[in-house]
Amino acid sequence: MQALHLLALEPIGETRADPNSYGVRPYRSCADAIQQCVLLFSKRVSAQWILEGDIKGYFDNISHEWMLKNIPMDTLILRKGLKSGFMEGNKLFPTHQGTPQGGIASPQLANIVLDGIEGFIKK
Repeated sequence: MQALHLLALEPIGETRADPNSYGVRPYRSCADAIQQCVLLFSKRVSAQWILEGDIKGYFDNISHEWMLKNIPMDTLILRKGLKSGFMEGNKLFPTHQGTPQGGIASPQLANIVLDGIEGFIKK
């Protein structure tokens, strides 16, 4: 079922994605990111810095309500995926926020949530 969610999410994410975002995206790699850096820094008037970061607990703390309001896909399907919970041993635990641990659609959801951050930082 998660694979079907990913099939629905990828076109949404890729059409809205920041052009200089390379993390966990189809047809983009670390080599592509390095090539873009070389291209940008080899110009006479080039960028002066690169932003690299890690948002602690990011996947665990993304608001379900924000995703349901802002990700343009069927909210019933999205809600079911977000509320699917996680297994630890033989016990199922509910999820109230964040993206499902180890879910194949989780990186795509995280990228969709971060779309627009490049423009925000540039301002």
